[in-house]
Amino acid sequence: MHRNLVITRAGDTSLHPGWMAPNSERNWDIVVSYYGNNPNAFQDAPSFPQEVRRMDLKGPKWPALKETVGQLMPEMDKYDYIWFPDDDLVTDAATINKFFDICREFKLKLAQPSLTPDSLVGCPITLRNRAFRLRFTTFVEIMAPCMSREFFDRCWPSFDTNISGQGLDFLWPNWVGDSSKCAIIDEISVRHTRAQGELYDVFRQLGADPREEMTALVNKEGLYPVPMTLGGIALDGQLHSVWNKGHEELIRHLMIGWLPEYADRPELLYKLIAPILMFLQAEQKKP
Repeated sequence: MHRNLVITRAGDTSLHPGWMAPNSERNWDIVVSYYGNNPNAFQDAPSFPQEVRRMDLKGPKWPALKETVGQLMPEMDKYDYIWFPDDDLVTDAATINKFFDICREFKLKLAQPSLTPDSLVGCPITLRNRAFRLRFTTFVEIMAPCMSREFFDRCWPSFDTNISGQGLDFLWPNWVGDSSKCAIIDEISVRHTRAQGELYDVFRQLGADPREEMTALVNKEGLYPVPMTLGGIALDGQLHSVWNKGHEELIRHLMIGWLPEYADRPELLYKLIAPILMFLQAEQKKP
């Protein structure tokens, strides 16, 4: 029995069939929460795995996913981890298998895979850092969050907090409590293929402004909406953290790991490092 579950919100152009090559070994089940109009999509086809379950629901991703998991709730106890990836991610079964294995290895409560350099990157902190296995962060993007079963119980009632889901990527990390249990996994990368602006147009058609929704949630919950790396496990297994005396090593590894991608855009590299420097200055001023 698989102990991991993938639930993807999918339309007719969904890339999730590529996650399941014929005869590929998987340590996860999948539910397709389908918002398209094709009654035969992703089911009853010889080329598509029969064990895929399709559920039809209209509406934006997170409110619809709340309804999806509400219907699945009697079955959820058998899973240790639940992943909610967008349908425009390029990956494969082996990569997803390893992603779940790493979540379990580090007992993470909330996590996401990093993004490949050829991805459309909405938030620079999600880009793979070559110097780390994983980084502990204050941000996990709603594009592809994975939750432990216990943490899922805390989070799923908030799925319909607003229409766009904006701000949940700061709210949920804030709920984790232990900074070593919330991470972006650099060892596992997927390619993101859809520009964020396309979704913003859809939300506006529904009468929602994602930026206003995020501002409202941040203000209501008293969140600090700046993505920051608090620490990480380097490739050699060493822990580097803002709370260690050797926090300079954290900054050095971050800069080395991102330099190949951001060498020609130093302002982005500085934007990723500056919150750490500000955090350290604030800590030094504490009595």
